[in-house]
Amino acid sequence: MARFKMHPFISTMSNMLIIFGLVTYATKGVSFGAIDQAIPQMFIPKFGKFPTIILWAIAAVAIVWFIWNKTTFGKNLYAVGGNPEAASVSGISVFKVTMGAFVMAGILYGCGSWLECLRMVGSGSAAYGQGWDMDAIAACVVGGVSFTGGIGKISGVVVGVLIFTSLTYSLTILGIDTNLQFIFEGIIILAAVTLDCLKYVQKK
Repeated sequence: MARFKMHPFISTMSNMLIIFGLVTYATKGVSFGAIDQAIPQMFIPKFGKFPTIILWAIAAVAIVWFIWNKTTFGKNLYAVGGNPEAASVSGISVFKVTMGAFVMAGILYGCGSWLECLRMVGSGSAAYGQGWDMDAIAACVVGGVSFTGGIGKISGVVVGVLIFTSLTYSLTILGIDTNLQFIFEGIIILAAVTLDCLKYVQKK
């Protein structure tokens, strides 16, 4: 994607559909049993009712915050995201920074998926987790991450996740139909992206 300057969003979505199709075909759409509970206990131990998986999330946030704010790579990410042409002129390798961003994202996706597999009980299927990509995008946009690039903070993303998760749980507690929840999510994403675009136009 970085070499051919493909749009990351479209490329990611298309690859996701391909992998989902392959996994569904391989499993014939049949649910599979959960892994041995002894394995999850090694990485997500239980301390009463405290969800220890949160500790992994805090660790991930801390690491990404450090990379984002305290390293040259993090500063270059902002520069490339905001204006890749200007970043290239200033001596930043846009290709290397973009590749680094994809690698870091892949590691985080992999770790998150691995932890979710450990947390999963009962049984699962290839369709498990469908729609979470839109939830993640919505949380980031609500947290102030710009679709145009170069704008956003880790703290904002955390706040966005908390807001979006709280909203989802609130709708569930209120007994709102799951299908209607998708409508609310869509409205939130549309509103956030519209505001982001308006800010971008005003800035221009």
